[in-house]
Amino acid sequence: MKPIQDLTDDEFADLLRLAVALPDAPALLIQNALRAFPAPARVAVPAAAAPRAPWRAAADALVRQLKAVLTFDSWGTAPLAMGMRSATADARHLLYSSQGRDIDLRIGQDAQRFALTGQILGPDETGVVELVDARSAGSVPLHLARLDAMGEFRIPGVDSGCYVVTLRLGGDVIVLPPIDVGSRTP
Repeated sequence: MKPIQDLTDDEFADLLRLAVALPDAPALLIQNALRAFPAPARVAVPAAAAPRAPWRAAADALVRQLKAVLTFDSWGTAPLAMGMRSATADARHLLYSSQGRDIDLRIGQDAQRFALTGQILGPDETGVVELVDARSAGSVPLHLARLDAMGEFRIPGVDSGCYVVTLRLGGDVIVLPPIDVGSRTP
């Protein structure tokens, strides 16, 4: 038998007619096969979070959730050699990597609160950055920021605490590990 890509149109049509003429499997066999693979458990969705349109569920299924990995933390660097002077930096610089993207995140003092600024380095996409309290993960974001044309964002007025940053970029959702926001403790 020839590989399917080498068949002529007439040969392919003949095979198709033969396939259509094949009998279906017996109903009992089909039911047993379906019982062998139980349906996934349904998750109750609150009415407020229910999809607004039938196409929304299909679109949500296409979203990939990715985890980012911390590759640099300015507060985690080794101390300087004895005798070296250095100004202690209150600003914190973090760098994360995830599926061909690098996320440059900086946390700095903003009056009595803090500001998170950052840039997504990778494919040019629009998106939204969400900041959620890590103690109540999955809740409504406390802060939202849109990426500008350069992939940059700024979230001012953040209180000290532990937060989860989520980036919604095209068909991807990138979740950063929990981040402590606050002053550096010696």
